[in-house]
Amino acid sequence: MTEERAGPVQWQERTVERTLKDARQKAITRGGIFIAAAVDLLRTTGKADFTVQEVVDRSGLSLRSFYQHFATKDDLLLALIEETVQHHLAIVRQHVDAQTTPRDRFEALVRSTFGTPETDDPASRGMVLFQWHLAATRTDEFAATISPYVDLVAEVLAPGVADGTFRDDLVVAVQAELVTHTLISILDRRVLGANAGRDAITPDELVRWCLSGVLAQLDPGSGGL
Repeated sequence: MTEERAGPVQWQERTVERTLKDARQKAITRGGIFIAAAVDLLRTTGKADFTVQEVVDRSGLSLRSFYQHFATKDDLLLALIEETVQHHLAIVRQHVDAQTTPRDRFEALVRSTFGTPETDDPASRGMVLFQWHLAATRTDEFAATISPYVDLVAEVLAPGVADGTFRDDLVVAVQAELVTHTLISILDRRVLGANAGRDAITPDELVRWCLSGVLAQLDPGSGGL
């Protein structure tokens, strides 16, 4: 008669854990290869309407493997946006953390969001078009990719609200949403070259505009800021 056990013994647990860990890492690695292939297509062809097959061909992997990792092309685009946002935010945070006062940290956030190397990347135009597409078709998931920007802006604003540098008549969350949407909208237009006026908005102008919306009071004798 086979001896019955209450549950898996330790070696079984370790084996399952190791197997799952290896499978997870393999999935992440292969998913990353497909994402890198999509970015490469954007940079080398300038096309934002590439097909899944083109991504597969560029990746060197199989179509079957692609659909094991992404259910649709939109799933790949969503992953691509998530990766780009995290990379961009890491750069912005470096600039922010190099400053100490709330005002300087806020200014660094605005400048670095508007003018990091990513905004000059040949892949940026396609990325913006992807964002607009996902905003319409995968609204909730797309909104989740933007929330880290809102969180960082709120993190920068909160100490300034507490010490009187920034206004307190609007809650931090609202101010963070307003600043984030302003920055993303202007950044998208910059990347696409879609300027409504004769001249493109400069980083200095954007900083002054954003500061005017969050400062507790304007500096006297400085034209407002």
